[in-house]
Amino acid sequence: MKQNLIIIAFVFGVVFATHAQMAQKIGDNPMTLNPSAIFETESVTKGLLPPRMTTIQRNAIASPPAGLVVYNTTTNLLEIYNGTIWSGGHNIPKEYVAIPPSGTINASNTQSQIFIMSNCDTCNPTILLPTEATNGLEHIIRNRTTSTITFMKPPSVSGNKPVSFIANSNSAVEATSFILAAYKTITIVFFDYDANDSFSGTWYFFD
Repeated sequence: MKQNLIIIAFVFGVVFATHAQMAQKIGDNPMTLNPSAIFETESVTKGLLPPRMTTIQRNAIASPPAGLVVYNTTTNLLEIYNGTIWSGGHNIPKEYVAIPPSGTINASNTQSQIFIMSNCDTCNPTILLPTEATNGLEHIIRNRTTSTITFMKPPSVSGNKPVSFIANSNSAVEATSFILAAYKTITIVFFDYDANDSFSGTWYFFD
């Protein structure tokens, strides 16, 4: 009887250990685990699909822990909560955009961009920033001419929160547009630090 109990205990232990090991990996080669990982997936035909939701749905998550991952369908970015804000992998690499001689060009809300105007000394184009973007989205504007470039925040939409637009040199003053002078470069970053704030976010530029 004692020997039977030992055998049963041994078999149970093997089954439990095997199950515990397999529970750490999903996909191909489930018995080959990375010793540094508590959970691993492996496949050459399928991907990992995180929860998908809009920015409003993401902001409604109660007390998100640092490291929480979602796919934001509003900005089309994979985002991670760092304990303070949601951030996405959008600043590298930046997309190069040649500024047209006139008219308005819309800046992206999902891809960081470098705007450059060259060889146009009688131009005055406008860059319109988006209403909403992911935390840390960064645009760089480079004026390589004697002309000026106007960059401005988006107009307010009835029923939606407005976006704030402030300069590093005078953060107490709210503005609607700014002029980039000849041969100047400026960096503009979007912050959305508080879902309960009266603004949908802030475009903060370093002048």
